[in-house]
Amino acid sequence: MWKFKILILMFSISFLAQPCFADIGVPDLYLSEAFIAHGSPWSPTLLVVPDGSGNPFTEAHDEQGNVVDATITLYLRDSQGMPFVHFPLEDMWLESADGGVVTCLWGMRADQNTDINGMTMWTNPPIAGGHSQGPVIVFVNGSPLLSNSGLPLKFNSPDINGDLAVNLQDLAILAPDFYSGYNFRSDLNGDGLLNLTDIYIFAQHLGAHCP
Repeated sequence: MWKFKILILMFSISFLAQPCFADIGVPDLYLSEAFIAHGSPWSPTLLVVPDGSGNPFTEAHDEQGNVVDATITLYLRDSQGMPFVHFPLEDMWLESADGGVVTCLWGMRADQNTDINGMTMWTNPPIAGGHSQGPVIVFVNGSPLLSNSGLPLKFNSPDINGDLAVNLQDLAILAPDFYSGYNFRSDLNGDGLLNLTDIYIFAQHLGAHCP
């Protein structure tokens, strides 16, 4: 019996000695924070495709067509400001504020569960279509993050009409935009121009659809 009591005591001491991280309860959406890597007020554009063959967040484009890092990092905290660890990735996702981006299943969820610092990131290419001039909203457990009003990031896709398939219906939108001068929805690399580069990007992804 005394051996059993010693084991219980040792287990209790070991448990109490562990760092106190939150892994149960509800995240605090005011104390939790999200950041975008490029750190500027202007919004880069990220190419998304329904089959996931678009660009990772590390390869967004600025208004001159230069590659910029648009990685989004979330620090999830509880009501005491402690890191909220092991929060499931499927319960953290992104949505465009204007509703213009349409996702396939789990199309813009976080890369992984939160770590011991309560951190997760978005770097993987979204599985999505449509277009949005931003901002992008971080959702946790079905509710928007309340510590900011959104992050500056635009989205474009060869799936221009957002039906989650790149086909001739999208080409019927792209063609008149191309000849009329400019429309953001058809500026697939987000460089402020409609030219053969956008046609090439569209052709590359023709036939793409949700996995």
